[in-house]
Amino acid sequence: MSRPLDSVARKQARLLQFRTAPSDLGQVIAYRPDAGALDLAGELAQEYKRNVGSGLEVQPPYRALESVLRAAAGTWARWQWNDDGYELLCAAPISAEDRRDVFSYWAEAVVPGPDGRRIGEQLAELLARAEPRPAVLPEPPRAGRRSRGWWPGELARWRLAEELAALEWPRNNGTPVRFSLCTDGRLAAIGHELPAEPDRKGIVRHLLPRITIGTAASGHSGRHALTVNAVTTLLATSWKGVATVLLANPDQPLVVAAATDGPPWKRRLNVPAVAASRRLAALPRLSRNVPPFPEHLADDALADAALGPVWAVAPASVRTPGLGRGHGMEFFRRLEEAIDGRCEKYSHRNPVFIEVPGIKVPPTESGSRVSGPIPLEWIPAALDAASVGTLLVPVLWSTDEVRTRVKAAIAAQWGPGEGWKAVEGVAEPAVGGRIEVVFLHDKAGVLGHGPRTSVERERDLAQMLAPYTREDTLVAAICETDWDPDRWYPSVEDREKAEAEDGKWPSKQALARLAATSQYIKQAPPPVPTHTREGKPYNENYRAKKVASRQNGLDSSTANVLREILSGAGATDHRLGAAFGKLPLENWWHIGVHVRRHAQRRTPGRPRSTEPAPITATLTAMRPTGGKDDPWQIWAYSPQAGRWLSHSPAVTALHAADLAWDVTGYRAAADETLQARAAADIVEQALIATRTQLSVPAPAVLYVDGDSAEYIWAGLTDEALGQNPPSNLSRPASWLPGHSLPRAQRPLATVRVIGDLERIGRPTGAHMRTSDGTWRATDTTNSLFQLTTDDGTLTYPDFLLVNVPRVWAAGPAGRFGKDETRFDSGSQSKNGYAHTATRFTVIAQSASADCDLIGAVAAVLTNQGITSDVRQSTPTPLHLARRMDSTHPYYRRTAESLEDAPEAADAADDGSTAQEETASL
Repeated sequence: MSRPLDSVARKQARLLQFRTAPSDLGQVIAYRPDAGALDLAGELAQEYKRNVGSGLEVQPPYRALESVLRAAAGTWARWQWNDDGYELLCAAPISAEDRRDVFSYWAEAVVPGPDGRRIGEQLAELLARAEPRPAVLPEPPRAGRRSRGWWPGELARWRLAEELAALEWPRNNGTPVRFSLCTDGRLAAIGHELPAEPDRKGIVRHLLPRITIGTAASGHSGRHALTVNAVTTLLATSWKGVATVLLANPDQPLVVAAATDGPPWKRRLNVPAVAASRRLAALPRLSRNVPPFPEHLADDALADAALGPVWAVAPASVRTPGLGRGHGMEFFRRLEEAIDGRCEKYSHRNPVFIEVPGIKVPPTESGSRVSGPIPLEWIPAALDAASVGTLLVPVLWSTDEVRTRVKAAIAAQWGPGEGWKAVEGVAEPAVGGRIEVVFLHDKAGVLGHGPRTSVERERDLAQMLAPYTREDTLVAAICETDWDPDRWYPSVEDREKAEAEDGKWPSKQALARLAATSQYIKQAPPPVPTHTREGKPYNENYRAKKVASRQNGLDSSTANVLREILSGAGATDHRLGAAFGKLPLENWWHIGVHVRRHAQRRTPGRPRSTEPAPITATLTAMRPTGGKDDPWQIWAYSPQAGRWLSHSPAVTALHAADLAWDVTGYRAAADETLQARAAADIVEQALIATRTQLSVPAPAVLYVDGDSAEYIWAGLTDEALGQNPPSNLSRPASWLPGHSLPRAQRPLATVRVIGDLERIGRPTGAHMRTSDGTWRATDTTNSLFQLTTDDGTLTYPDFLLVNVPRVWAAGPAGRFGKDETRFDSGSQSKNGYAHTATRFTVIAQSASADCDLIGAVAAVLTNQGITSDVRQSTPTPLHLARRMDSTHPYYRRTAESLEDAPEAADAADDGSTAQEETASL
């Protein structure tokens, strides 16, 4: 394994991220057909548009072409538009005959009929006559685009996958594991599936281990890098909701991957991939490379207890009974060892992250993190900082168990006094009169399920709360409903009807229209049974632990509701300031910027909407009001409110209105999208307003999510870090947020936050310098690290905060996979937890910015949760801005679902959820 440099650092992070060099791409051949191919390609696209649907801007499915092309060639290939023409790129020579057959059969499947056959044959003939020539390496994308679609990056990922596919992975028992390379660039352990025990119906579920290669966020180092991650994908037992189908033959060099389309309940294989593969499989010279896909998605193609030639990948929304998730840390350590020891091109090419001294970011109470609710004596100061006079907390309950549990939690946290009876319908003081609590029995079912609209619920709720509200009170309600998100429904229609009549969302919006925030209490799950399903009595000790665990979970969730009530009102305690430890607490505004493009739902059988998708844009600003023992102020902004407000009024204004912000009135420039233009303008207006609308003028630090914001501001991309804006920039606001402001009014810096492990790399521990000056490898670390040059002499304002999952930190019971891989385990029911990380890249916008201090502050604001006792995934300002969106009553109607992007579901393991990248803004 690689060893760190002989530096003065106490620790160096170990990370599954590897830098690449241009020579790693190897030979790249370009076949560029004659000029006539351009007209023919346009004619094919027009013919495809007429066949698929008139008036829609659609393109032929080139991914299907690349899938069968790579299978035929046995290596990487790509059909792309470049330099005012089309060309075929490949990593090895492809015969003219193969080029002709693949393209003609694919075109025939795309546009059936005589016109499609004619165009396809002409294009195929031009491509067959094209002479090979060296490919020209293009410049990386710069203006608001990530380098993920850049073909040298795609080929670099393919080259590393080829090296990993050639390795054998040792097992404690049994034959070694090999991963097969798929045409989509992923690796799959074909033949090494992980089975669970048969369920009551005798069905055996299987997990397919996979390795994915990602494009890393290189940050200020500016060097293209790759990441390695591993996931376990549930294999489907029916075709419902299948996202991807893998087809492999024993002697096949590549596994052919084909996507599915159609509604989730009636999937079908991609037609061009099926038709082209079946035609090519009939050719003797290609029958080994391109297996024929089945014509139809028949359920009998998937065996219940034995694996056949077809592997169907199920979406993440499908449950995995009897199966855990993830590989565990041992597998990632073996990956690290294999690449360092047996992949010479990538060995010792890890970026150097050294520990930042003097900053504690522990996962428990032993260090600077503050846990527990806001202490009783500090609540008045927190309410003062939030500009709240009296907080009215109505408890709208339905079941006695919930009422008893909420009463006990209020008595423990807010101290209403001994002998508190919590009389029904009587507002009683707590926290010295700063909070008033009133229990109201929802006898009329105002919060209950049914077809009643939010307007009708608003009228009833207004009548219930009218006797208790005053001009100087802020209302924050605790509500009870009995919605079960895991409830099973016999049909999609039944589920949609139940969700439409779920009482939580219309009542939440009704309360928002009454200027009231709300939190919904968790109902008690069914009691722990006394007997097993077979009728045998449970062991008493086992049952006692289950009962205690159930009650502890209910008590914890109820206590957290009270914390969220105060947080929703904008009240914070000293925990944020105290977490800074020895770091200076500067009088800055910390502003989180959250932008999300909405999903456009498609009705099966109808054409897609041509209207641009709306967006949500929210911002929160927070600052310390005094020293480290004083609370913080929180303000918020949304386009619906149109100005900065205290946190609670801004949230209720957003939740009371439609979440979508229409972008059709904006005008985009160059290749900018309407969503990017709208988001940049909204954020710029909000930053201009901070000078006059926030409580005090002070310098500001911005926090943005890199995955969603790089499409909006070109200056956030890796290629633009440290660069000046280009002379042809259409608008200053599209470079960085706040860039259009006068130089003296710009933010100090913008912090790009990335939490996607596909862009960071999986942490595997650290190298630690011992007292005698030697280095030893550690399995875990929770330190803050900073990116340096290869010799360790210069640091960049680029930070890595490694997280140890809470379950892992709890003890040996949660460390399944620490010393074994899932391949070697006899129990497949446990989750193989591994470590995660968050990356902070500081981009200075002012000459006076202390970027190292800003990066450390971002780590502290991530490590110290604002309400919970565990680390957040993003800094608190960004966390709060995102929560304004995600807690909207109808957020689920506009969010991307896992079934909309099913390939995002391949990783829901290892202590975090790896989501698909957000839609391009």
